This record gives sequence, structure tokens and C-alpha cells, in this order.
Amino acid sequence: MEKIGITVKEVYLFLKDKGFLDGEEGNWSLTELGKQVGGQIRQKDNGEGGFCRRTWSVLSWDEKIVNKLKMK
Repeated sequence: MEKIGITVKEVYLFLKDKGFLDGEEGNWSLTELGKQVGGQIRQKDNGEGGFCRRTWSVLSWDEKIVNKLKMK
């Protein structure tokens, strides 16, 4: 986020304010609007099995969201 001079937390709060995300820190979900502009939730894991297996969600965005944010 160094390129735009704000923290990741500020970005997520901004996206929530604009209607692209719902939820709270550590538990974000995409809204329908977020999906329409190319937002995706992908599942990642640590590659381990059994008790060591850990998974988490990662949000990613299509670059076209920048143009949508400029319009809002």
C-alpha cells in the first residue's frame, strides 16, 4: 500500500464504505458489487495434512476496480 500512502486496514475500510466488502477486520466477505468488479475469495493452505493443515481466505481484485473507485 506504499504506492498510495495508506494502510491495508484503511483500504479495506474504504472498500467497505464504498459497498465492495462486508464484515470486519479478519472476517471480510465480498458483496455482489464487489464480485461484479472482479473481487474474488481464494482459499489457501499450508500444504500440510492432518492436524497441521491450516487454510485461510485471500481477497484479490481485478485492476478494473480502480476505475470503479474513481467513479464513486
